Amino acid sequence: MRKKSLMLLGVVVVLLMGLWGCSQKETTTQEQDGLTIVTSFYPMYAITKEISGEYNQVMMIRSGAGIHSFEPSAADVAAIHDADIFIYHSRTLEPWAKRVNDSSKKDSKVKMIEASEGITLDRVEGLEDIKVEEGIDEKTLFDPHSWLDPELVALEAENIAEQLIALDSEHADTYRKNAQEFAEKARGLVTKYQPIFEQVPQKTFVTQHTAFSYLAKRFGLRQLGISGISPDLEPSPKRLKEIQDFVEEYHVKTIFVEPNVSTDIAQVIAEETGVQIALLDPLESDPQNNLPFLTNLENNLQTLQNVLGE
Repeated sequence: MRKKSLMLLGVVVVLLMGLWGCSQKETTTQEQDGLTIVTSFYPMYAITKEISGEYNQVMMIRSGAGIHSFEPSAADVAAIHDADIFIYHSRTLEPWAKRVNDSSKKDSKVKMIEASEGITLDRVEGLEDIKVEEGIDEKTLFDPHSWLDPELVALEAENIAEQLIALDSEHADTYRKNAQEFAEKARGLVTKYQPIFEQVPQKTFVTQHTAFSYLAKRFGLRQLGISGISPDLEPSPKRLKEIQDFVEEYHVKTIFVEPNVSTDIAQVIAEETGVQIALLDPLESDPQNNLPFLTNLENNLQTLQNVLGE
């Protein structure tokens, strides 16, 4: 009896070690021969899970607190190498993905998928004129936040589906159908909210960092970020003065903050200008709910509608 207990304990330990590098967000596979898919952060996980359906096991590495400045642990890297597929957004957002791929174990079978491949991204404001020379990865000059634009996230979902089909043609109809349904819902958000944002009296909004440029561009709005492309960057005194002037010139009433990021600087600006503070989630961290990705995205659109429509 004791021998059987020890054997059972050993099996449990092995299983736990295999999943140690992944977060609690995962699906259970209903087919023993399904693919093991590891994803880099919440949008990639949520979109892939919807497209994959119940055929595969979908997991996310431990990036639940946010993807900017995230570095995978040794356990994360091991989980990636042990998977059939690793899906990440871009070398812009996850520059470490190239290192993980280059350090691939000899016996690793993992297929690396860059979900934004082929999608036209915008240059980061201020980096438009930088020439790509030797030693510069062009991807690092672009804004990665395409998942906040319903049209671009529809394209990303379709990309993921085609990559899955290439590796698992047996379930091609399901992947394509799920991606089509996702894309139709995403584009439906554009159809629904474009006329709404055309009518709002306020077109400008201030955020903690410039995560919402694609969303603003899609709906004819203007965004100003307190920090730059990453929430970890500290704005200069000159930048803070520019933001205060912007708030006053355009009669901005609200500064949007985000989860898992210090609001200290936003609070300072709010005290100086008398504006309010509200939450707008760039969906870079796990929102800790079971809502579909597009529902979380629409919640942002509704928040913007409510504030800009005042």
